[in-house]
Amino acid sequence: MNLGNNYMAAFVIQGCSEIRWLATKMGSKSTTIMGLSGTGDIMLTCFVNLSRNRTVGVRLGSGEKLDHIPSSMNQVAEGVSTAGAVIALVQKYKVKMPV
Repeated sequence: MNLGNNYMAAFVIQGCSEIRWLATKMGSKSTTIMGLSGTGDIMLTCFVNLSRNRTVGVRLGSGEKLDHIPSSMNQVAEGVSTAGAVIALVQKYKVKMPV
């Protein structure tokens, strides 16, 4: 996306906040989301090139179609198949998650 480090930091922290909002609405403790299993995993997904989900996101951002990306990968990016469940939970719990 090449939008700069400040934009990337803002984008990631907004995404982390949105995940926390949904998780706490569902009964999770915010401290769990802010720990290694939550934010730590998100940081790896956002910043490490080996992340399968990051690879999908970068390719989507580059204009590739989602229909083509998973079939061209050697491993499964689980975020592709779970995105629909997240959308359903967002609607069920009425949480705004624009990122």
